[in-house]
Amino acid sequence: METAITKDEKLALLCALDKRVTPALKDAKDEARAEIMDKYAEDGTDRKAILVGGEKVGEVGISYSKPAPFIYAEQMPAALEFLRQVGLVQETPAKGWENQFDLIGGKVVYKPTGEVVEWAGWNPKAAKTAAVRGCKPEDVLRAFGNRIASVDAIALLDGEVE
Repeated sequence: METAITKDEKLALLCALDKRVTPALKDAKDEARAEIMDKYAEDGTDRKAILVGGEKVGEVGISYSKPAPFIYAEQMPAALEFLRQVGLVQETPAKGWENQFDLIGGKVVYKPTGEVVEWAGWNPKAAKTAAVRGCKPEDVLRAFGNRIASVDAIALLDGEVE
């Protein structure tokens, strides 16, 4: 009588398979994209059917950028002056500004000067997300031992399936 796998075993197996499948999938997609880009440069072909046994199951296609103006690097000051006059400039705090502040005595303080800033509050440390770590294919395969009957699953975990 076969026993069902536990939630942990299922998670470990799927994570291990993902570690093998994800890079292989990325490589296959990269290759398909490169081929269609080459074909586009060669003769303008912008899509190709993905066939399985002669049946179309998908498509690789080129996406096009939307035409849009850009600012010449040497003309940036003039562009900003014009855009500011017509209300098309946004001002935002510099990236990483938060690192210059700390919480001292329940007040937000600007670290370089020690000045208390009344305009800022403080978000305490909070759980943001959780991650699944480990589950190396070789560790999972060893842990399952002979419980994995499928030769294909073992080959996938061993990295032998192209």
